[in-house]
Amino acid sequence: MKMTFPKLDLDTIENDIDQNFRKSIEHISITESTSSTNDDAKSYLSKQSCPLSVHISDQQTGGKGRNGKTWISPKGRNIYISLGWKSPLLFSQLEGLSLAVGTVLAKTLNQYTDNQIKIKWPNDILCKKRKMSGILIENLNLNGKVGVVIGIGINIHMTNKEGKDIDQLWISLDEATNTINDRNKIIKDVLNGLFQLTEIFPSKGFKHFKSSFEKVDLLKGNECKVISENDIKEVKVLGVNDKGELLVKENEEYLSLRYGEVSIREL
Repeated sequence: MKMTFPKLDLDTIENDIDQNFRKSIEHISITESTSSTNDDAKSYLSKQSCPLSVHISDQQTGGKGRNGKTWISPKGRNIYISLGWKSPLLFSQLEGLSLAVGTVLAKTLNQYTDNQIKIKWPNDILCKKRKMSGILIENLNLNGKVGVVIGIGINIHMTNKEGKDIDQLWISLDEATNTINDRNKIIKDVLNGLFQLTEIFPSKGFKHFKSSFEKVDLLKGNECKVISENDIKEVKVLGVNDKGELLVKENEEYLSLRYGEVSIREL
């Protein structure tokens, strides 16, 4: 029997968004299909006058993950959403933003999964050590101002057949919760969390989110392999600092690692 799922509905999402934050949004759109919601947000930022815009699609034909990977995006199955933010930040203040977004997203999804969601630094959202959600943040120079695009993909209804080309273990929210979830409600919750982040992060940075991250930190205390361009180290993960850098110990040496410079694997 063919399963039916709640359809994306713009009115439902708009009506449930925190109305204080709704005033900051210039534009919310839902498309049936697009190449990439991040690309949509980047294109719109050049003409955006209000701080925020929201770009949602039922399908991506050219969805992007980190490091140039493809984000598998079947129609009507998952959440593909990007927030375009004309931020007050300087480029030097972006450090830790990706981890803060991951923390907000994990907190939101834990409302549905009975706290089964963890973060694998820097921002892989895992349930039972299988990837449920990913984040791609892109930055633009808008005549000296910092434009930020926060792209989020969440596996909701996707079947094994639809996700067969994903190159890592993954899980859908429906499988984790053993129910059919409503994407509209999840999008509303994610957006409300992101709007709060855009209010808090410019003045407080990742430091404000650090204690929440520590509650969902998958790697802390574990032995891991750190892979950089020229080296491989075996380390013990100690946690993160106020900038969102990963703190590790290699033999008797303490190191701080920045997102983008290394990748990390559990031993």
